[in-house]
Amino acid sequence: MDEVDRKMLFYLFRDGRMSQRRIASLLGLTPPTVLYRLKKIMDEDILQGFALFINPNFYNNYFSFVAFKNYYDMSKDWIFLKFKCIEWLNVYGIRGRTVNEIEDRISLMTKTLGEPAMVYKPNQQPIAPKLIDIKIINQLIKDPRKNSGDVARDTGINSKVVIKRLRLLKKRGYFVTFPRVNIPKSGIVMFSIFSKKVKEVGKILENCKVIEISDNEAGINICLVGSMDEAKDYVKISRNIDKDADVMIIYDYEINTPYIDLEEGSF
Repeated sequence: MDEVDRKMLFYLFRDGRMSQRRIASLLGLTPPTVLYRLKKIMDEDILQGFALFINPNFYNNYFSFVAFKNYYDMSKDWIFLKFKCIEWLNVYGIRGRTVNEIEDRISLMTKTLGEPAMVYKPNQQPIAPKLIDIKIINQLIKDPRKNSGDVARDTGINSKVVIKRLRLLKKRGYFVTFPRVNIPKSGIVMFSIFSKKVKEVGKILENCKVIEISDNEAGINICLVGSMDEAKDYVKISRNIDKDADVMIIYDYEINTPYIDLEEGSF
C-alpha cells in the first residue's frame, strides 16, 4: 500500500460505484494502471470486495445505534451494521419494524452484552418503497458495482429511469456502495464521531467524511484519514464545536444487507 493506493480506497469509500476511468482521471493515471493497482490490493486481501449499505428507513424499518463493551459479540439478521472499535466498544446498527421492536432487541442484547455504553435513536420517517426502486436496489444487493445499463437490462426498466432513481435514492441517503477493506492492513485510520451538532461537525469533516447518518440534528460521521495525527486534528476541531461528541477509532466493520421482497417491500 502506498499513498496512491490509499487515495484509490478513499475515492471508493466516497463512492463505491465510481468507475475505474473516473478514479484514473482523479489520480492522473491510466485506467489499466488503476485496474492493476486494484487487483494488487485485492490479491493482498486489503480490498475484499464491496457491500451495499441500505438505510433501514428505505424498507419501512426504524433503526438505532447502540454501543456495548466488546467482552462479547453478537450477530443477528437485524443487526445491519457493526463497527469494532479500539476503545473496547462495538457499535451496532439495529433495525426493527417498530420503535418497540428496537427496544426489545436492545433489551435482548443487554442480556448477553451488558448495559449499553451509548444509545442513539435518530428522528426518522420510514417509507414504503416503490416497486421500481426495490427492483433496482435488489440488483445492487447482488452486485453493488453493477452499472446502470446492466441494471436496466436485467430489470427491463429504461436506463434513463434507472440513472434518475439511483441518483435520487443516493441523494436521500437510502443507499451507499461501500468497499470491504481490511483496515489494519490498509494503513488507513477510520474513525466515527457521534454528535448532537452533526451538520456543523460534518462541515469540518467534509474532506475526510465518507458517510453521514443523521436526522439533521444528531448523528454519526464516518471518516478516513492517512494517519492518527490527522485524525487527532479533526477530533480536536470537532470538539471545539461539540465538546460532548463521542469519538471512536474503528479497526473493523460489517455490513449486513437484507434482500427485499418484491411483493411486500419487506425482507
